[in-house]
Amino acid sequence: MVYRGKPSKACQRCRERKLRCDLQRPHCNSCLRAGVRCYGYRDTESLRIENETQSVRSKPKLLKGNTYPTVTRPKNVNLSHLPLDLQVQARELFIEYYIQDFSRAWDFLNPYLNSNDIPEHVRLGIDAASLAFLSHHVTSPSAANLGRLKYVSALQKTNAVLQCTNAAQETSTLDATLLLDLFEKILNSGGAAREKSQRAHIEGSLALVKLRGLNNFTDEAGVKKLYRLTINTMISCVSLGSPVPSELFKIREHLSHFMNTKDPKFRSVGVIFNTTTPGEELSQSLPDPWENIERCASLDEQLETISLEASPTWYVFWVDLHYSSERVLDDFYDVYDSRMTTQMWNALRVSRLLLCEEILESLPACQSEKSVRAAQRATAAMDELIKEICASVPQMTDCKNAAKSKLPPNADACISFHGHTVSHFLDNYILLYALYVAGWSRGCQTRQRAWIIKQLIHIGDHFRVKEAALVANILQNQTKNAMSEKPRPWDIYRLLGSYAFAA
Repeated sequence: MVYRGKPSKACQRCRERKLRCDLQRPHCNSCLRAGVRCYGYRDTESLRIENETQSVRSKPKLLKGNTYPTVTRPKNVNLSHLPLDLQVQARELFIEYYIQDFSRAWDFLNPYLNSNDIPEHVRLGIDAASLAFLSHHVTSPSAANLGRLKYVSALQKTNAVLQCTNAAQETSTLDATLLLDLFEKILNSGGAAREKSQRAHIEGSLALVKLRGLNNFTDEAGVKKLYRLTINTMISCVSLGSPVPSELFKIREHLSHFMNTKDPKFRSVGVIFNTTTPGEELSQSLPDPWENIERCASLDEQLETISLEASPTWYVFWVDLHYSSERVLDDFYDVYDSRMTTQMWNALRVSRLLLCEEILESLPACQSEKSVRAAQRATAAMDELIKEICASVPQMTDCKNAAKSKLPPNADACISFHGHTVSHFLDNYILLYALYVAGWSRGCQTRQRAWIIKQLIHIGDHFRVKEAALVANILQNQTKNAMSEKPRPWDIYRLLGSYAFAA
């Protein structure tokens, strides 16, 4: 066995073409300048060992004869280090975003990262979610296929653990279930056939919490898991139009003893709870459309109050523009202190837009002074909300100006193809749903919708976010054919991966 040395640190394309790779993460600039996808880097700690016995034996024969030896190799070489490299890349990317970034919403997984005694079903769950995220980020079929294999194995191992009541009560079982749900959301194709499996993980997680008991979720990690589950369940129910399970109210009451109940996010979630909880009972108890209109108006006012009282918790900095830019709609844009703050503001705005849409949809055909006032208030609110959503975009998309600080140190904003960090990629991804709802809304002006479509195309082309081009195409079709049926906002939300990328 001959030691062949450590593998090159260069990416696959640079190795094959013997190019000088700048080793920038997540993608090298050589690939970006060429306009091709960079598939990242190998694990340089692994060693390449190759069986050279036959080659060594044949060398003395070269001195005795004129014929060259033939070294036979198997037709199907099992390059075992390649899947390992893929998994290492995936895990590094997963840790960078979901545990170290992403408002640290998944940092309750930290204890598993440096442990040699990690439960098998959790390890497989992390592997599956990591590979799904890598596949989504670089459009890698290999990562997606390997992720599905890991997912199936994780599902089988988790089901085996659930057969034992004591093992099912372990916190690791809930962690594995949350990871399985995350995998489903990341690789979600938007098809209705997958909804059953996605709901199954949510319902399974709630059952595990009930089995374990809320009194066993009092430490920081336990509280974060419950809050993650609360958000996931609520969004699933809203997006599918189903009532929130009663268990969720008990969990929220439990969380109120360990969290800041004055936090804008916590308060917003509480208001959104009220938009979904009645379920079928709501339609039966509100035969008069005015009751529903007044209910929506009340919820909208509550969300507006939260937004007015949010600062400085959710910091927003207004920037006046003194130059012309295709990345800015009006003469200003907003700058937020983080991606999470941007996302929470836009989530609040989207919620208000949907409530205002429902108000206008519910207004009686016969106009009255009361209905005119309700329509005027809803329309005015929608106009302001759409402007605010559009103003949140340049800080993420304008690499030459507003978003220049987000570029890697060696990136040149003047060059069409320059590098972007994973964080910057996701900064743009979280804008997609808010931009769709703004462009979908009946309150969106023609020039605003045209600008929104243009920004979505830019995000798709410049940042290579394939879903942005998909959303842009949907809005373009709606614009061309006003009579066609518009996809529901929550259908687009599921298409974009639901809460898999939400802070």
